Order: sequence, then C-alpha cells, then structure tokens
Amino acid sequence: MVRILCLHGTAINSAIFQAKTEKLRTFLPDDYEYDFFDGDKEVVPQKFLGEVFPGPYLTYISFLTTEEIGNALERIEEYIEEEGPFDGIMGVSEGSMLASSLILKHQNEKPSAPPLFRFAIFIAGALPFTWSSQYGHDVYGLLMSQNPLSVEAEDWINLATKENIKPTELQFLGDTILTDMFPNWEQRRHELHDMHTNPKNSHLKPHCYHPDITDERIMIPTAHTWGTRDIFIGHAVGLYKLCDPETASMYLHDGDHDVPHTVEHNRRFSEIVKKTILRSDFAL
Repeated sequence: MVRILCLHGTAINSAIFQAKTEKLRTFLPDDYEYDFFDGDKEVVPQKFLGEVFPGPYLTYISFLTTEEIGNALERIEEYIEEEGPFDGIMGVSEGSMLASSLILKHQNEKPSAPPLFRFAIFIAGALPFTWSSQYGHDVYGLLMSQNPLSVEAEDWINLATKENIKPTELQFLGDTILTDMFPNWEQRRHELHDMHTNPKNSHLKPHCYHPDITDERIMIPTAHTWGTRDIFIGHAVGLYKLCDPETASMYLHDGDHDVPHTVEHNRRFSEIVKKTILRSDFAL
C-alpha cells in the first residue's frame, strides 16, 4: 500500500479536491490510499466555484506571514503524527505551497533524519512561503507591488529593500484576476501592511523560497503538472526548479490554474506520477 496525504487549494475543500483528482486517481494503482486533509479557516469562494461545488470553502492560512505558515505546518505535522506515516504528499495550489514548505522545514530542522515523505506530487504549484524569517527571501515589498506574482529574481531582490510601502493598485492582466480568484486578497494586503507598521512584527514578514536566490533544493522525487494558461505559471515553474533536477519530472497540459481536466491529460500525468513513486521505491 502507498499512502498519500492530500492538501487542497485556497477556497475549496477536500471533497472538491477529491472530485477534481478522480480522473487522475483512476489511472493509479488500486493499492494507493489517499488521505484528504481539510484547511480550518473559511473564506469567500470564487463566484463560479460556489455555483458548482458546495462549501464550506476552506484555506489553511489567513495570509502569508511566517506565523500563519508556521501554524499551518504545525497543524499538518500533528496530523501526520496522529494518522501517518505517509509515503508521499500531493498538493494543489496552496496545498502544493504548504507541502513544499513542509518538506523544506523538515530538511532544515532535521537534516540527519529520514525524509518526511518519499515523494511529492505538485499540481498547479506555488513557491513555498516559509515558517520563519530565517529562511527564504523577504517578499513583503513584492506582495505590496503592482505585480505580486512576479518571479523575476531581480524584482524580489529590489523590492525587498523597500520599507513600509503601501499596497499599490494591481496592474497586471487587467488588474482583476487575483481579486477574482481570491475575493479577500485586497483586504489581506492592507491587513499585512497595517501589521507591518509595528516594528515588533518585523519577524512576521512573508518570506518565500526562490530557486535563483537560494541553493537549497527539495531532495526527494517529485512529479509536477501545470497548465499553459495558469496565471501562476511562473510559480509552478519555480517550484519545479526548486526540486532536485535529477528526480523532478513534469507534465504540461493546456488548462489553467487547476487539476488537469481531460482524461488524456490525466492519463499522461499518471505515468509521471507512477514513475516518480517507483523512483522513490528504489531511491533512484
């Protein structure tokens, strides 16, 4: 039996993630067991999602501060302690961000211990935000900028030097996509700014890993998939580059920021997943 811990994305839930991955899972062996773990915070869903899937609509984090990330990772760690061990982890969007952060946290805090998982599956990936300001790169300025989704290393470095800047109007892709996808996005940016005005909160500033700024890599076999129309494609590619190039595999589909939709795309990605898990079996 292969046990896989599954983390959903922002503003969905485990039942929705289970439904969205049904095609993929039909192509995987019957002895794979999936444990879907829900976020514990309710949020406003995208309009179209609320019309298709029933709630509650959940997230693991209220925003991207080191404290929020740390609390979410601790909650997942407690679940693993109670219900594990798990052979692998699968996450979509926010779930992939937390899964990759969890793996890196374990690598940093327990470098001589066995890996927390043998493999990871990242769907519509996102770069991992960190649980401590000691790790990753300061991205407060980036999140306040006109293009918070930029993955240009130069933007990350330059914007990290700007102190206490206020949220600026989003101007990329018609300046509405983020707020359409995440209705609470603007409110959260302003809350982050208000928090940052207190010097005592400097340790809470969001920090994130970037493959061109850090040499650290996720050192277990990984399977990745993302869509050509994913507005977070830079993050998905960045997460792929943050993994060991010797054991990272990817499949590109023609969809958006979501699980692949078609039977054929899922069949092809399932082959990547099976090879990744086989590779982890033999530590290749």
